Amino acid sequence: MLLEQEFYFFLSYARRDDRQDAFVEQFYADLLAELQGKGAACEGQLSFRDSARIRLGADWEKAIGDAVGSCRSLVALCSPGYVNSAYCGKEWAVFQDRLRRYRIETDADAPALIPVRWLPIRGALPPEMSRYQYTERGMDPKMREEYAERGLMHIMRTDPAGPTYRAVVSTVADAVRRAAERYGLPTVRPDLKTVRSAFQGYEVGEPLDRTTGRVRVFVAAGTAAAPPAGRRDHQYYGRSPYDWTPYHPPVHPTAALRAQQVIGDSRCITHFDEVGHDLVSKLDEGVRNRETSVLLVDAWAARGEPYRAALAAFDRQNHPVTGVLVPCHDTDEESHADTLWHDLSQVFQRNWMRRNDAWDPLFRVQVDERHFDDQLAVMVVVAQNRLAETAEPVLLPAGPAAPPLPSLGVPAQPPTGRDGPADPPGSPPSERSDDDG
Repeated sequence: MLLEQEFYFFLSYARRDDRQDAFVEQFYADLLAELQGKGAACEGQLSFRDSARIRLGADWEKAIGDAVGSCRSLVALCSPGYVNSAYCGKEWAVFQDRLRRYRIETDADAPALIPVRWLPIRGALPPEMSRYQYTERGMDPKMREEYAERGLMHIMRTDPAGPTYRAVVSTVADAVRRAAERYGLPTVRPDLKTVRSAFQGYEVGEPLDRTTGRVRVFVAAGTAAAPPAGRRDHQYYGRSPYDWTPYHPPVHPTAALRAQQVIGDSRCITHFDEVGHDLVSKLDEGVRNRETSVLLVDAWAARGEPYRAALAAFDRQNHPVTGVLVPCHDTDEESHADTLWHDLSQVFQRNWMRRNDAWDPLFRVQVDERHFDDQLAVMVVVAQNRLAETAEPVLLPAGPAAPPLPSLGVPAQPPTGRDGPADPPGSPPSERSDDDG
């Protein structure tokens, strides 16, 4: 019976922000794949993630308590929400108590609690959390700095297949495998109702996304009075294109309102417009005004006028800071017809080749309700980053020449002259404390 409940690892994460769930799910899947690729002996019940393991009607507190009390290792996605979550603190406390018991029984430490810097935590960490190392010393210094400054979820949003993300996943998988296959932690059966959170008395503020700017959202959708040709089900349309609700049941929020909420969460200002014959000129004007754009496209409406010609003209040019998102609901059988998507491919002949490309997240088709928020958020961040990269340098007026710098050394130190190279810049304060610890 014990072996049936002894999970290879337990994924502990905050559930405050539903928009993060797709990122958690992707990290979870990538970690499993990495473990399997490394030959981890994890047959049978590989891991525990509550949303996948707890059945309808089950006692979820008991299920989570039993899993934390018997798993071989715990992976914690640390964030402000994690520190502020009572149950994340309880999971941490239960597992840390098992590590203490193991130390008493064996006089050895078992590094089986593996923290992941999911989102940046500004300020002091709770004592129970600050004692842990969050990066491997062998990781490339630039990757370490990016990971420490931005957190893994932000890296996933902007470069989900990049080297930093892959390095972190590989490092976590190595730590999980070592912990799971080297140590036999004592098993406990805690009552989470009575467990005290390891972070009780601590609360940290949610981080602000560094992305700021303006995003113009162009909508191409039918209306109840003028539904798209061939569309038999008109319940998804309203009085204007901005009232289009692509998912079932067709209730608020509309696609436009939902996009506004996602873009607002990315610290950007949203402006709405309808796709028209002047779409290309408006996109060009937006770039001159330092704006990025997103096209929300109804696949049915895109097949005909007044949108087809404008979208085809957009497709014939390069728009590196404009994203295209085409929603489609799983149960809308009418919208899964092959002819619909073939017709859409003829409108977007040039961009169709890069649809749903993991390396280029700015052209997404058949996006279901579950992934709408996440994929739109990625579009906004990537487009904003690309816009920032193309910014022209500001020319300052000419002035007197600046005096030469005496040296490039450590601040508040006297110049060292040319006796040797300057010391390399140190890692962020939190990282130095982690290394020292």
